Amino acid sequence: SGTPLTQELRRMGIPVTAYTPSRGQDKVARMNSVAPIFESGMVWAPDKDFAHEVIEEMASFPYGDHDDYCDSSTMALMRFRQGGFLSLKDDLPDEVKLLTRNRTVYY
Repeated sequence: SGTPLTQELRRMGIPVTAYTPSRGQDKVARMNSVAPIFESGMVWAPDKDFAHEVIEEMASFPYGDHDDYCDSSTMALMRFRQGGFLSLKDDLPDEVKLLTRNRTVYY
């Protein structure tokens, strides 16, 4: 849990917002939910050692020895999408989402 870290950063004067990934989803489900972002080419990686390390870990997921980069990357991408900072061409516009949400049938 990141609560102690969040509290410490706030004490230091660093503004942070706590983020909890969707409940009921495991790491594989979260990775699958952001796969279209990678497939679309929206993720850029610099030609640096640290980036190659992240790419290798993500390529070996879920069978690799470590998954910290995978977990933090997927949570960041999910947060970007949920916050409206990142969208895909297949995403529904907000107006359509409002019209298709919570329809009740009375017959």
